[in-house]
Amino acid sequence: MAQPYIVRVSSQKGGVGKTTISVNLAIILKQLGYSVLLVDADYINPVVAMHLGLEEVSSGFRAVMKGRARLQNVTTIHPSTGLHILCGEISQKQFEPSYESIVRFTRMLEKTKYDFIVIDTPPGFSKEVFVDISEALIVMTPDMQATTSAIRSSQVFDKYHIRHSLVVNRVRSRAFELSPREIESAYGSRVDAMFPEDDVVPMSIAAHIPAFLYRKRSPFSKAMLDFSRLYSARTEQKESGLPAGGGFVAWLLGLFRRR
Repeated sequence: MAQPYIVRVSSQKGGVGKTTISVNLAIILKQLGYSVLLVDADYINPVVAMHLGLEEVSSGFRAVMKGRARLQNVTTIHPSTGLHILCGEISQKQFEPSYESIVRFTRMLEKTKYDFIVIDTPPGFSKEVFVDISEALIVMTPDMQATTSAIRSSQVFDKYHIRHSLVVNRVRSRAFELSPREIESAYGSRVDAMFPEDDVVPMSIAAHIPAFLYRKRSPFSKAMLDFSRLYSARTEQKESGLPAGGGFVAWLLGLFRRR
């Protein structure tokens, strides 16, 4: 593909599993045969390295954003999968990238030869990070507060003409949870995936091994695999010049909604 397909993984609130989705999406895309870069751009709470057992990595996203290092020099390779990762840096010094540095960084990413770039971002949103991405993936949980936050995010993405899709994580199928139909009605489009609450997730985080590698046949891993496979169709649509996006059924039928 001419340029990498850049996915910005977003959430309005913390605790919904944004980093878990980012890490496992990147791992599975790599397992499916794509070249993938995972970027920990969550400068507030960068924990991608912890999920992958790379806690010893001391330089990454912040160094590139500040111009102290080149991307290729601080990109780490995950030993067991070959996934490329630009880790975050935990520091007591407050850091927030400038608009100019984000534009420069995005231009840098566009010149790489990766098939996919998955960017884990801080909770909330800022227009400064909406620079030439292919898609925003909104992660939420099946409750009213998260739904309201997700709708707010989608409205901002619409304002800046950024394609977005929605996945619901930590689903327990309890009566007090919002149903997929209720969420879709509020969101205005289909929910692309429902990821179940699964003990394998906290177990894998404690083991510093992504859930998909920790137990591939777990309910969460199976749902992640099904979801990740859809990106093949999405990138093919991008290369053909047709709009990508929409829900699960739309992907399968090759019908893509226009944003």
